[in-house]
Amino acid sequence: MSNKHFVKASSHPKALLRMGSYDVPCSVLSSDENAVRVRVMTAGGHFGEVTFVRDGEVRSARITLRKQGPLGLDLWLELAPIQAARAA
Repeated sequence: MSNKHFVKASSHPKALLRMGSYDVPCSVLSSDENAVRVRVMTAGGHFGEVTFVRDGEVRSARITLRKQGPLGLDLWLELAPIQAARAA
């Protein structure tokens, strides 16, 4: 008999959204150079200034669309252009 409450682990890449002083884990559903779609599994309410962090890369982001679904909150983010690091 199968366990109907079993939740299969997500195979999507993981990332973080920094919202103020909070780091919120998320799954990356799709992405390209200028935009990303993520799913947030934890509850929260602060969606002011957002920073997207994946694989050590940190980029400013702007939420363009939010959609609550049965599996979590999906966010579509517009990423700021990558700035070239200045030599000190």
